[in-house]
Amino acid sequence: MKNRALTWILATGIMTAGTSGGAGSSPDSTTTKHLTVATSVIPAAVAPGARASLVVEVTPKPTMHVYAPGQKDFIPVSLTLAASDTIKAETAQFPVAEKLEVKDLGETHLVYTKPFRIIQDVTIAKSALVTRSSTITVKGTLKYQACDASICYAPVSVPVIWTLALQLQGSVPGGVKKR
Repeated sequence: MKNRALTWILATGIMTAGTSGGAGSSPDSTTTKHLTVATSVIPAAVAPGARASLVVEVTPKPTMHVYAPGQKDFIPVSLTLAASDTIKAETAQFPVAEKLEVKDLGETHLVYTKPFRIIQDVTIAKSALVTRSSTITVKGTLKYQACDASICYAPVSVPVIWTLALQLQGSVPGGVKKR
């Protein structure tokens, strides 16, 4: 029987000069010059009308930081989903930012220097057509600006893709019908 578990993938195309798949990359993650991005989705199967959480795990490389939402004068990390009739997206949830003191400038910036998770809840349209092997592909873009102790780099956009397995109404994961 086909595995009806929710699957996920991450686009692996090169985004800008200097980004690469790098050694140790797998189909579920992409490594850029500044960080590694991996995606997943919760729960294992989604019925029309139900909610799922699209997850983006971001791991900055050593000495790198990315700007957090709310940071002015820099481009904060953001997640944007492509428009779709099959999902309704809620506001993405970001963790609390770290405060980085930049003594030379006399400023404090909101950043992420450690691995962090972005959660994007979506609701599947009740009108989504479901068959035994139905899936919905959700595309998005993770955008960020990274800096190290010496330089701020050009902004980068990383395409991300999730493939959600749709659950038949009245069934449970694995294809067993509810009574």
